[in-house]
Amino acid sequence: MTAASVAPLLHGLPDRLPGLCAVYEDLHAHPELSFQEFRTARVVADRLRGQGWEVTEGVGGTGVVGIMSNGAGPVVLLRADMDGLPVKEATGLPYASHETAVDDEGNEVPVMHACGHDMHVTCLLGATAQLAAARAKWRGTVVVAVF
Repeated sequence: MTAASVAPLLHGLPDRLPGLCAVYEDLHAHPELSFQEFRTARVVADRLRGQGWEVTEGVGGTGVVGIMSNGAGPVVLLRADMDGLPVKEATGLPYASHETAVDDEGNEVPVMHACGHDMHVTCLLGATAQLAAARAKWRGTVVVAVF
C-alpha cells in the first residue's frame, strides 16, 4: 500500500476523534477482568452494528467478532484485547477507574486498564468506522475480533 492508496481511508478521521476519545475514556473508567468483559463487549458490538458490521457475540465467552464483506479481494483480520488487570488506579485522571471485581479466586480486587487495552479497543473501533465509511475505496473482507 502507498500513502496515496491509504489516504481515502483516512478521510473524515479528524471529525471522528472526539467520539473516539469519549469511547476511550468510558472504557478506561469501566475496565473488566478477563472473561468478565460483558459491558465492554456490549459497547463493541453496539458500535460495530451501528457501523454496518455483521456481529457475533459471546465468542469464547465474551468475545465479539465483526465481519464486513465488500466484494472479491483479500481477507484481513484486525484484533484487539479488552480485558483490564487487577491493579488499583492511582493516576488521578478525571476518568480514572474506581471499579472492583471478583477474581478467579473469589477475592474482590481493584481493576484498571493498566495494559492499554482500552486504547487497543478504541483504535480498532476507529479503524472499523473508517473502513465502513470508505467502502467504495476498498474490496475484500475484514474480520475484527475483540477478546
